[in-house]
Amino acid sequence: MIAPDTMPPADKEVYWIIIDDNQVVDTAEDHEAFMPPFLKAADVPFADQAYTAKIGTNEGVDVFLLVRQVHMPLLEQWRLRPLRQCLLRTSLDWFGIAARGMQITGFLKTHKYCGACGNEVAQSRDELAVMCGHCGLTSYPRISPCIIVAIYRGNEILLARGLRHPEGIFSLLAGFVESGESLEDALHREVFEEARIRVKNLEYMFSQPWPFPHSLMAGFIAEYDSGELTLAPDELIEGGWYDMNALPRIPPQGTIAARLIRSLQSRISSQN
Repeated sequence: MIAPDTMPPADKEVYWIIIDDNQVVDTAEDHEAFMPPFLKAADVPFADQAYTAKIGTNEGVDVFLLVRQVHMPLLEQWRLRPLRQCLLRTSLDWFGIAARGMQITGFLKTHKYCGACGNEVAQSRDELAVMCGHCGLTSYPRISPCIIVAIYRGNEILLARGLRHPEGIFSLLAGFVESGESLEDALHREVFEEARIRVKNLEYMFSQPWPFPHSLMAGFIAEYDSGELTLAPDELIEGGWYDMNALPRIPPQGTIAARLIRSLQSRISSQN
């Protein structure tokens, strides 16, 4: 849960993750690493009126979220950038904190009324939640678990281009975990639904928050077992088995897909 601090001490400079819809305020130039504002609360326009909360620390410095309101001005050195764009220019630590801010903002935007009785809710300042004063229901942010898997067959990896992927980008198979499923169950189901193959030797690697809008990606490596590759046309445009040393264009550095692909490349290279 978020710490209960809602505003830093007046004389203390902190980092500010300022969210405006699907964008975040950046103070860096285009070619520089993403850097959120570092200011006292008094120097942040409307910080005393907007929603603010402590969402973490970076190198020992507190980081606060501010949900930007329509009338809040941008300072001269501030630039609004899509968070996906910032991912290409930042560390995983900064991306994780910004992702948390993005998901909290989305939660507050979509939970203005009680899901049980329909009355307006109030934001809790004790924890990350909204509370209904009428029926007492407390609602917490939604997190949607997903699996993403790097499947290998000898020195080859399975890559595909989905309907929502940018033009020319080939990535890994992925999908949402359904109610009652384990991560492993979801992986086997998604792989068969999307590619009509079976896999074995599943190995969990690492995870990454993906706030578009509220996913948590769990990354795996798995070995091809059986079946003839047949891509689901309603989800995948093209794809196939690619030699690990001759890959098509893959997702950018910093994404969990790229990390899984590079991890598998290193593993196969060390075994040859």
